[in-house]
Amino acid sequence: MFNLWNFVAYQCAWFAVILGAAHGMPQAGAAVAVLLVAVHLALRRERAEWQLIAAAVIAGVVVDTTLVISGKVQFASAWPNSFAPFWMLSLWMAFATTLNHSLRWLMTRPLAAAAAGAIGGPLAYLAGARLGALTLVEPGVGLTLIAVLWALALGALAMVVLHAPGMPRARRQPA
Repeated sequence: MFNLWNFVAYQCAWFAVILGAAHGMPQAGAAVAVLLVAVHLALRRERAEWQLIAAAVIAGVVVDTTLVISGKVQFASAWPNSFAPFWMLSLWMAFATTLNHSLRWLMTRPLAAAAAGAIGGPLAYLAGARLGALTLVEPGVGLTLIAVLWALALGALAMVVLHAPGMPRARRQPA
């Protein structure tokens, strides 16, 4: 049951963050995401949850700052527009709460996680663009760059799930 709540909570955070940024209220969306992360941390008091959130925020800084610097993505409500916006980092925090729960089945398979990142990352950014939270400059090149960055990010986060100290050990599944 927790995995269902975890999935639904993340979807709520995603829409709140994206719609907040699209409508000039990035603080409101980020506040919803941070509140849901706080509830998650209150329910799951393991050190591993904090580690995953930290790792995901680092991945988010690298991915989204690379996208900004490349000029292939312009985020709405971003100031300055040379770094990953805070509202996107709040979304990475919320995403991290799924890695050991509703996405655990995927994160125990690093190659599958990387493949899912290569597909899901561009789809999420495309949806965000359609809702007005970002602009894809040269969409073909931008979506390809997102696919590569997300494949690397999810592959790396899967390795954190599998090997970091303090992470609950799951049986490693074949890719």
